[in-house]
Amino acid sequence: AASSQPYRVAMASAIRVLRARVPRSVGAGRCMSSSAAPLRILVVDGYAQKSRDEFNRVGMPLASSLYADMITANSAGVGVEFDTIFPCEEAYVPPTDDELATYDGCAFTGSSYSAYDDNVDVHRQVDLMARTFETGVSSFGSCWGLQIAAVACGGKVELNPKGREVGVGRKVMLSGEGRDHPMFSGKKAAFEVFESHSDEVTELPEGGVLLAGNDHTRVQAMAVDRNGTSSWFVQYHPEYDLKYFSSLIRIRTERMTSMGFFKKEEDVGVYCDELNELHDDPARLDLLWKYGIDSDIIDVGIKQAEVKNWVAHLSATKR
Repeated sequence: AASSQPYRVAMASAIRVLRARVPRSVGAGRCMSSSAAPLRILVVDGYAQKSRDEFNRVGMPLASSLYADMITANSAGVGVEFDTIFPCEEAYVPPTDDELATYDGCAFTGSSYSAYDDNVDVHRQVDLMARTFETGVSSFGSCWGLQIAAVACGGKVELNPKGREVGVGRKVMLSGEGRDHPMFSGKKAAFEVFESHSDEVTELPEGGVLLAGNDHTRVQAMAVDRNGTSSWFVQYHPEYDLKYFSSLIRIRTERMTSMGFFKKEEDVGVYCDELNELHDDPARLDLLWKYGIDSDIIDVGIKQAEVKNWVAHLSATKR
């Protein structure tokens, strides 16, 4: 695992403040009135500058924006305030422990990096993750977020010998612990998810609990309890929808073709076009059948139940 160490440079330019709208209608689950103190969540955008530039070039939202939107949509009437930081920026300075302690939660996005890369951007994020545990701040993360959580706590991440898991991840199954865990309240025992990763957690860290897995990737979800705080992580991407995923595949056309997922580059365009059609009309039986997609992918309430449950957990345990 890569070693972690703090890298401190000028913080103000690295933080952008977003304020989430409080939904007018209150959904199921625990909620707070709009007059109550809002949850404060730090969103950590894990992508390299090059990747973020590419997303901006083609008009795709940044991963941090996807996360803020997802958390807001699952806040069930709870006020939420976001700070967003970009550890891969040259001018980045990590928040101090005192600053971290002011947040109710930290949310870690995906990334173009591998957790075992010996790279300053990786070291910064592994260090930040470790300090969320030290300061007792609950975290949620997907894909990269799960992997750096494992490394930060002494686990191990390696390249998956089965190759890349991308598209719809099949037959993700809850473990016995997962069936009883609050992150999966309201979730089926087996479900399908958006996936896009080549690495996997091969050794759980001390205190890590395996909550879900499938035949391709043994660790699809994990919880870590430290310093009286529970943090939850998934290998898959609840923040994705069909439109975003099709855009992601389209900008990786050459890569996806060279890896053998498509016979020729023209096939990528057909696939992405049809995913967009299905996004616009989720009742398209022909496309649902063609791609084996069901409510696990289409229904936001099912797809993002883990996030809704995490926000409810933060609300219930707010200091």
